[in-house]
Amino acid sequence: MSLFVAIRPDAGAVEDLQHAIEPVRRMPGANVLRWQSPSQWHITLAFLGEPDADVAEEVAERLSDLSGWPPVRGLSLAGAGCFGRQVLWIGAADDDGLTGLRALQEAVPPRLRGSGATVDRRPWRPHLTVARARHGDARATAAALDGYRGPRWDVDEVLLVRSSGGPHPEHRVASSVRLGGSPTP
Repeated sequence: MSLFVAIRPDAGAVEDLQHAIEPVRRMPGANVLRWQSPSQWHITLAFLGEPDADVAEEVAERLSDLSGWPPVRGLSLAGAGCFGRQVLWIGAADDDGLTGLRALQEAVPPRLRGSGATVDRRPWRPHLTVARARHGDARATAAALDGYRGPRWDVDEVLLVRSSGGPHPEHRVASSVRLGGSPTP
């Protein structure tokens, strides 16, 4: 089981993206994609690998410090792309909402120092994975969604999520932190 820190889009953003994806799912070649359930959609802030249960508890406790962080206002999903040929993603719009999300994302690793968790150090690319192609190519599908721009929503919760691996991973929320109040840099 892997562990990660994430946010989820609100119901309006999920519904809008589902509506935009529906005709794309019927495109020639889109049938080779495994579409992720909207209930699993998220933007990862920090990937923590596969820590022991006691480390996960320590991470949850340290993340509670984010409760003083202000909600991220006006985030929206926009654009699409692929990692390689196989992972189809929707990005975050490059505006004030993304600036706020980036600040929140940057606040996570320092809070986890000394917890026993290993934070993935690859550059952060805010995205929401919507489909994977095991033996196909998702790039044409990404091109069809590249002009997507979703509604704005406010991020008011950070999640610690456990994920089972395999072809149909399941994400379960291990803990959550409600954002609000003044920033705690």
